[in-house]
Amino acid sequence: MAKRTTAFELMLPLRESRTPAHRWLYTALRAEILEGRLRPGARLPGTRDLASQYSLSRGTIVNAFEQLKSEGYVEGSVGSGTYVSKVLPEELLQVTREVRAQSTTRQKQRRNVSDYGRRVTLFSGLETRPTRAFRANLPALNLFPTELWAQITARRLRRASTNLLLGCDPMGYRPLRDAIADYLSTSRGVECVPEQVAIVSGVQEALDLVARLFLNPGDRVCMENPGYPGAAIVFEAAGAKISAARVDEEGMQLREPRACVEHG
Repeated sequence: MAKRTTAFELMLPLRESRTPAHRWLYTALRAEILEGRLRPGARLPGTRDLASQYSLSRGTIVNAFEQLKSEGYVEGSVGSGTYVSKVLPEELLQVTREVRAQSTTRQKQRRNVSDYGRRVTLFSGLETRPTRAFRANLPALNLFPTELWAQITARRLRRASTNLLLGCDPMGYRPLRDAIADYLSTSRGVECVPEQVAIVSGVQEALDLVARLFLNPGDRVCMENPGYPGAAIVFEAAGAKISAARVDEEGMQLREPRACVEHG
């Protein structure tokens, strides 16, 4: 099997007549590395590939690579390839005071975000952790028909066309919405039409969509306590005030006087 060449688009500057070819190439590669277009750890193409692509001799490429390697910009060995160094020489020469000054400057240059953006917080409950009982955001995955799902998915993908990759209705894939509406009507006794069904990626997206549609900043939301923390995060991000309601074996106790109290 023939070895594949690596495409490597590098905008080489004009070469002055007195500049040696290897020095010219070295300067161009070094600039790409320092300006971040060639990221740390990126693999460089082989010398033969570059020589063919830019009509240079292989010796010119080798000399440029060797100079970059001697100065610490690239690393590698015969047979393993050449890579941009993960730590560049300029970074090793910086003193702590300079690093702190750069960090302070970056903090001052942070972009302003909206009020909504400042209220949003990370939901740690979505982290991958070992499954256990009574997880509020984890369904009974052991009941999911994984093998049947894989078979149906493989069969559908074999017959898929490029049209499947195009966008669909904002509410979601219409045939899926039709099937969901039929299921809710026949199996759950819910009066439902496809126009009332929206396809989302999960409960967090569903809650976010509902909050955006029905909540204004300052509105009060009553939630069970203990309850699902992911919902509280969404409602607080929308600017709502959370009130807690006690729960019993049947759920929220909403009929009691002052069922919802302000959550601190």
